[in-house]
Amino acid sequence: MQSNLDQPHIQLANMSRWYVVSRAIHTVARLGLANHMSLQPMNINELAKITGTVPELLERLLKFLSAYNLFKREGDAYSLTELSMPLRDDAPNSMRAVLNMVDESWWQAFSRLDTSLQTGNSAFSLQHGDEFFSYISKHPEKQTNFDKGMARLSTFDDNEVAKAYKFSEFTRVVDLGAGRGGLIKAIAHHYPSLQLTLFDTPAVISKLNQEDFSPQISLAPGSFFESIPQADAYIFKGVLHDFNDQFMHEILRNCYKQMPANASLFIAEQVMPDNNLPHPNKTMDIVMMVLLGGRQRTIEEWKSSIEPSGFSYQNSYATNTLFTLMHFKPKK
Repeated sequence: MQSNLDQPHIQLANMSRWYVVSRAIHTVARLGLANHMSLQPMNINELAKITGTVPELLERLLKFLSAYNLFKREGDAYSLTELSMPLRDDAPNSMRAVLNMVDESWWQAFSRLDTSLQTGNSAFSLQHGDEFFSYISKHPEKQTNFDKGMARLSTFDDNEVAKAYKFSEFTRVVDLGAGRGGLIKAIAHHYPSLQLTLFDTPAVISKLNQEDFSPQISLAPGSFFESIPQADAYIFKGVLHDFNDQFMHEILRNCYKQMPANASLFIAEQVMPDNNLPHPNKTMDIVMMVLLGGRQRTIEEWKSSIEPSGFSYQNSYATNTLFTLMHFKPKK
């Protein structure tokens, strides 16, 4: 007999409220609650005092999240679980910085998703009257939180992407839009004789210190909409999904014109599975649509999107992360 909770209209109602779980998780991350907790139970009044919250309200939130195994309740005391340990700053796989980069500007943007679908403009720009990266650059705290979150995310996959291909066959590799250089450092670790260039905007490069990088890595400011350094291999990691096809083609056509005929282009992205099952990369596709007007793609979609810019698909390499490394060659 079908349970009342299994009926389609009840399932739909429950799914529509998943945002409550998400906001609750982000709230405890923002408060730094887990930093004051351990696997040993802690009284709710003490927790509330430390975090400057109202005991009754805090307990209701923790009780709610305990149903999702985020916390363990023992009377009027709560402890962390294996699932909530990554909320601590000192956890090996801490996710707090990742969660903290998602702030009210993101949540507000999702309120304009319907208008975005009707106009084709990003929901973020509709809500805030500014493009995402321009907006956060004008709000130092948001920019700092975003940079910390992205740097933390990179620690989960840079090493695996670096191992996905035998980069020792090249002399010089340029990481285009390299950010803080997590991937370039990972490649340098595996290939100490390879010459590497970290390429990003002057604003990004100005925040970096050459002394934090090995001598084989050089820092180069610029724009891939303009000119790029010469090399025999180039890599974009988590960059091209920021753009729709039009802007991506502008970037790649410019790169194509400047790349040597025998160069290789590598694109590391969160490729979407070509099926009808839930997947984190499919969620990221909607996030990209809302924030930037960008998108995630399946392998076939990447191939069909990239090749008109002058490149021929060679192969793809799965990693033990959400990222797949794709290899292209210029058709010259």
